[in-house]
Amino acid sequence: MSNAKLLAVTVERFKSFEARTRVELAPLTIILGRNNSGKSSLIQSLLLLKQTLSDARPDVMFKHEGVVEAFNLRELTFGWPAQAESVPGPSIVVEWECDVAVRATLEQPRPPDLANLAKLSGVPWLADPPERRTLRTTMTIDTLEVRGTTKVGSIRLESVDSDRRTSLVIAVGEGGSSCTWNGQAASKIDVDFDHFIPYLRVDRGEVGPRDKQRAWHNAHLVLFAQPLQELKRLRSDMQYLGSSREPPPSLYRVKAAPNELGVSGELAANLLHRREHEIVHYLPLLDVSAGASSVSHTVRARPLVAAVNDVMEALSVRANVRVQEIQEVGFRVRFGEASIVHVGRGLGYLLPLVELGLFADPMRFIGSAEDLSLKEYAQRCGAFTQVALEEPEAHLHPKVASRLAHWLVSLAMSNRRMMVETHSDHLVRRLRGLAARAGRGSDLEQWLLANVVVLTVEQDAQGRSTVTSSRLTAEGGVSEVWPADFMDEATDEES
Repeated sequence: MSNAKLLAVTVERFKSFEARTRVELAPLTIILGRNNSGKSSLIQSLLLLKQTLSDARPDVMFKHEGVVEAFNLRELTFGWPAQAESVPGPSIVVEWECDVAVRATLEQPRPPDLANLAKLSGVPWLADPPERRTLRTTMTIDTLEVRGTTKVGSIRLESVDSDRRTSLVIAVGEGGSSCTWNGQAASKIDVDFDHFIPYLRVDRGEVGPRDKQRAWHNAHLVLFAQPLQELKRLRSDMQYLGSSREPPPSLYRVKAAPNELGVSGELAANLLHRREHEIVHYLPLLDVSAGASSVSHTVRARPLVAAVNDVMEALSVRANVRVQEIQEVGFRVRFGEASIVHVGRGLGYLLPLVELGLFADPMRFIGSAEDLSLKEYAQRCGAFTQVALEEPEAHLHPKVASRLAHWLVSLAMSNRRMMVETHSDHLVRRLRGLAARAGRGSDLEQWLLANVVVLTVEQDAQGRSTVTSSRLTAEGGVSEVWPADFMDEATDEES
């Protein structure tokens, strides 16, 4: 159980973000802004890392073909098209934290001298290592394009412990890679790569047990090797749903159970068909009644199709979803008695959205149909799932779009880390209302104020994007930092 979670992302020279721009990510991060302001770019920076890790060839260090598509790296670089032979490309920084097994890692066949390890590595707490420790890690990936070829120029890793930072910098060149530990050259340490994830090797026959480079390698096994594996899992398992949907067919062919829903939700029907009786866990939608808001502290465990219908009903959709087998041919997805082909477009958009939230359960398809307390669920999970949504309100009735806020909060409270790009003032107004109605000093109010971040993305006349971060207030505001024309259009119409 690593409890790994993404904490922040920084971009520089990436699309419309010229300056170094860091945004902290909360359990529920709402991204607002005009069209073409740069909102999607924040999500795309993470999708670039995900699609790179999905490539079958480990030697591909940075891939710009996939969900984020570009002819070359220069198309993703601020100031495109640049004409120089060598162009500095985007820099992407990710920050995350996770629990690592410290003592077990250091208990090798020949355990190191811990006092010597702590002294030479510059990490004092390694002198008396705990069983486990929560580490905060930063990874900077600097890219460049040389004569049309995309390259990674350097990887910088930092482990942050209070005011102390331990750094490992890997320079990637034509003749291979070299690294430094806290600024000192590590000439006896070799580097291999799995995409942009570095692996350090040291020949223990040539490097003695008290050698400082042996100490650096041992410290690396604790400080960086385990967190990097958790980062790889976080990026690979990131769930993403774009703003468009493919038209559903009248009849689906039977396929293997998918590992994700597809960027347009095109695999949602197959997932429902293959996994309809398997258990997922979710927190019921926030209840708003009599002017007050409350949250359940019981995580439900239900078969996937039952969970979908439970959530749909809470979102004000009355027709039950079911899978109809067509023997030896395939299957249909029905809402009530109507095929998905013949219901409104909104339901076709909503089904993948609901399924994605359920599929993002870190305990999906394992365990019994036993409801759990929220605390017990979090302990059993030992993990978080990163989820990114673009315009989830598309084609939805305003009432359903408003109630999406309840679903997003419930997901974020139950080990899903949500990034939501939206144009919906209905959704944002409901978030504000939830904070205002939660009850002064209530657990719900405290959670909303601490765990919902609103990012406002704006672009100047020169095409440079900037981000302003705000939080909900107890009075139901969002520190009143809004994109131009976001709230005032509806207000102008009402006045």
